[in-house]
Amino acid sequence: MKKMLGKLLIIAGILIFFAVVVKDVFAAGLGFVSGTEANSASASPRDIGSVVIESDNKNVRIIAEERNDISAGISGDSGKLFVTENRRKLELTAKEKEFQFLNGFNRSSLVVLLPYDYKGDLTVRTSSGDVSVDGNHRLALSGLNAVSASGNMRVTDVRLQDLKVKGSSGDVTISNAVSKSAGIDLASGDANLADVSGSLDVKMTSGNLDAALKKVTGPVSVTLTSGDADLSLPKNGSFTVNAKSASGSVSSPYSFADTAHKAHHQITGSQGSGRHPIDIKTDSGDLAIR
Repeated sequence: MKKMLGKLLIIAGILIFFAVVVKDVFAAGLGFVSGTEANSASASPRDIGSVVIESDNKNVRIIAEERNDISAGISGDSGKLFVTENRRKLELTAKEKEFQFLNGFNRSSLVVLLPYDYKGDLTVRTSSGDVSVDGNHRLALSGLNAVSASGNMRVTDVRLQDLKVKGSSGDVTISNAVSKSAGIDLASGDANLADVSGSLDVKMTSGNLDAALKKVTGPVSVTLTSGDADLSLPKNGSFTVNAKSASGSVSSPYSFADTAHKAHHQITGSQGSGRHPIDIKTDSGDLAIR
């Protein structure tokens, strides 16, 4: 009996090994990737109006600094970089090298360095891996679109015309960001927004929201299916708040100039002229307005 069990375990181990090998071979051989494989990439910001980054299993780090070119490279030994530059678009694709199961948990990263004078669009899509964008207080982009199937996303110290963040599984952190409009769509994960200014649209299926609005310059909409929301409002501004929870409490220590309605499940109030609507609702969770 023991011999039979030992043989079965050996056979199972061999099958798992070959399954991993076949997966790597098919991923490397059959997965179509456009672009030329390169150790690094460099382009002038004057020639580029859009940077598109694709990553299958890599962390992506985007850092703004004082430099003359857009630069990209893989840190670590487990990744490959493919580069395409065409019609003012720079496409950077990070892929896993073959047989990376031998490297254990040694995950490499795609590092992209942006000069402060790059003013175009930035798109980041990753299937598995964290995404971080650090503007260092001096980066101003036309738009940022970040999408992750599994991984955390962080955006800090950047000015934008349009910000879009979409995640299936992972947390989102946005701090010191100014945008004309911002949209956050999360299926599962928490969102932490600190010192955010502009119009805001947040949709979350399962997760908590902690948001501090520095300045309200447009409509704000927050919709949660299951989760708590804690929203801090600026002392000065012109907005009207309508906060409602179908199953949960609603509290507000914020001092509105005019509090129209206050109950266990709903609070409405206005500040200044009440120009910009702030609508917050959750199906299951507590709401707090500070």
